[in-house]
Amino acid sequence: MVVPPYCTSRSGRVFRILRSSQLIAPDRVRLALRAQPLSGHDVGLELTRELDTSFVRDKILHRQAIPTPESTLEQLWQQLRQDLEEHYG
Repeated sequence: MVVPPYCTSRSGRVFRILRSSQLIAPDRVRLALRAQPLSGHDVGLELTRELDTSFVRDKILHRQAIPTPESTLEQLWQQLRQDLEEHYG
């Protein structure tokens, strides 16, 4: 699954989907997905998830599966779609 650059709610509102990642501490990364309306003065919706990079490095060291940024953004996208339908229906 790929996060699209735009989406439309059931009511017909169009949103630009913006992705971002930011290092917020030496061992913390914040991934964010924002739905920004193309029209109106609404700020839209944003979902974030923080990852502990030391936890990821430890999982790599022990040869365990790690969450990829793509899978994390896909999970955020699924939740964002639900939230958009609830809020903007």
